[in-house]
Amino acid sequence: MNSLLPHLATYVHHLDPVIFDIPGTPLALRWYGLAYVAGFVLGYLVLLRLSRRQLYCVAPEKLGDFITWVCMLGVLGGARLGEFFFYWLPEKGWSGFCADPFWVFRVWEGGMASHGGIIAVLLVSIVYARRNALSIAAVCDGLAIVCPIGLFFGRVANFINGELYGRVADAANPIAMKFPLEIMELPPSQMHECFIRAQMAFGAPIASLQQCVELCRTNEAVRSAVEPFLTPRYPSQLFEAAGEGLLIFLVLFILRLRWKTAPAGTFACLFCFLYAAARIITECYREPETANLFGVITRGQYLSFGVILLGVIFFFIARHHAKLQKNQKI
Repeated sequence: MNSLLPHLATYVHHLDPVIFDIPGTPLALRWYGLAYVAGFVLGYLVLLRLSRRQLYCVAPEKLGDFITWVCMLGVLGGARLGEFFFYWLPEKGWSGFCADPFWVFRVWEGGMASHGGIIAVLLVSIVYARRNALSIAAVCDGLAIVCPIGLFFGRVANFINGELYGRVADAANPIAMKFPLEIMELPPSQMHECFIRAQMAFGAPIASLQQCVELCRTNEAVRSAVEPFLTPRYPSQLFEAAGEGLLIFLVLFILRLRWKTAPAGTFACLFCFLYAAARIITECYREPETANLFGVITRGQYLSFGVILLGVIFFFIARHHAKLQKNQKI
């Protein structure tokens, strides 16, 4: 086993984010986009099953329209705006916005913040519940159960893209790997040397660092040339996919099937607490996108405390509904 560790620690991530190019166009089908589609479809199917079993308050015939609004305004719009306000703007500043004011609309370049998506989904749920005379907490409960499905696929897509990688790991760690995107963050002297060696290995001029990263996915010689400049890191995207996505979904879905009389707000409350805990833990293995807050706390961990506060609100709502249920039985 020990003889395998150095080899595994030098594995350079080279998965292709593009499934296939669309002939005759600059467009392509990407795993990132497919991940969102898969999350929306599976989330809809799970909610449809719960609705038909009278475990969700939105009627089956109205579920399609509701999920469409959640997907468009909540997940896509909210997550993109969250990325803009929570990460992009603090890093680039208003001068960066003035230089590139249309960045927020170029969603195909990636950049979605789950905290922004949670806030936007909550707002969409509130509006929908009021317009359809439904309990806001009950509407949020169903979405809380299926939200981890989207988180799971999104994190898997992050891993395929080789982005949002983890912190530096020990080279002897059997799960450590190297991500070519780190080339963009190397010190200038190392970056220049890495670029020169990549060109020598490729045997032809390389137009940019971005092309160098892309060549790592398809050209083994280039991949071998840049490997010494990269550091072994945790595949934190997979940690997040398992913790924020798969685990939370299984817990909430199984609990929903078994606890048929759970008071409204219960699953929204549980999701907030479980997601915040998972995010805070997995952030310890993820390379921060921006400078830490207060010295050690990452921006993702800081925002998760807001999710905990939201969970506390849902806790009191659920307790209120539990008292109402108890009084009705009496």
